[in-house]
Amino acid sequence: MKKVLGIISVLVLLVLLTGCGITNTGNSNVVKEAPAKGNCSILDCIYKLDIKDNLEKVNQVMGFDGELVREGSGYSTYNWVIDEEKEESVEVTFYSSSASITLKFKDDLIKNSKVDFSEYNDIKKALNNRESLKYEDIKAKFKAEGTLIEKSSSGNKYRWVNEEGKYLNASFGATTGSCTMIIGRI
Repeated sequence: MKKVLGIISVLVLLVLLTGCGITNTGNSNVVKEAPAKGNCSILDCIYKLDIKDNLEKVNQVMGFDGELVREGSGYSTYNWVIDEEKEESVEVTFYSSSASITLKFKDDLIKNSKVDFSEYNDIKKALNNRESLKYEDIKAKFKAEGTLIEKSSSGNKYRWVNEEGKYLNASFGATTGSCTMIIGRI
């Protein structure tokens, strides 16, 4: 009996000390799960990629090669399907000196009962009056963290989804950090 208790104690201690199963993406309102394919879950990937990464680096970070889906004058777009069943993918468009990184997933993944759009009209009014609203201002008005869904040289885009499935996307400029646009269905 002492031997069994000793083994259980050691296993519990190992789990606590190593932090097994714990991930931190900077988005605390979402339950994380292991990716179906690759090196990162859909919500972790955007934090591991940089807009200055080239195709080789993105393939390395993702853990598998992306598929070329579009090509044009001065750009090429690749897609990494992480989970086909859940429709989760990362799309990266490469330009000559930077890239645009976009996450694609179902809104159910980030539904949050804390998200409150009741102050949206105040935000809309402030933006129409050309007031500078930063991410922290929008986050405070919506009473929850947004989910980073796009990074590019022009800025970042965040998405908020309430438990009813209503959503808003807010774009923030790279140089000013100010909200440049907010759009969605509420």
